[in-house]
Amino acid sequence: MNPKITALLVMARESRLPLFEQLEGCGIEVLPVSTCLEARRALASSLAVQVVIVDVALTDGSWCQVLEDVAQRPEHAEVIVRTHVADQRLWREVVARGASDLLLEPCPPEEMKRIIEAAVARSYMRSLRPTRPALVKAKVA
Repeated sequence: MNPKITALLVMARESRLPLFEQLEGCGIEVLPVSTCLEARRALASSLAVQVVIVDVALTDGSWCQVLEDVAQRPEHAEVIVRTHVADQRLWREVVARGASDLLLEPCPPEEMKRIIEAAVARSYMRSLRPTRPALVKAKVA
């Protein structure tokens, strides 16, 4: 049995209901917030969040700020940026800045779940990386 995924959903209240319901329908626990400030507060708390889904447009900032806040956390989490417009330049920027993926809405539930599970798997693999340099074996003559 897979552990339940917890996602922080950062988007305006008026536009998040369909995605919120879709995520819950996939068995994902959703913590909704509406602004960058609320996201920063949620990330600073002791919430165990594996993935952050952030809208490309926020009222008080940008997805880049949320990505930076996630990077400051000691726990690993992946960021997925949600948009309604397919834009290859945006996708390249999202990946170049260190986010996991771009979620193009509307998205079929199976595809959305696959994207989120892949992000969570990446986060888990990163958490297994050693934080100190590996030992180097000396050559024996």
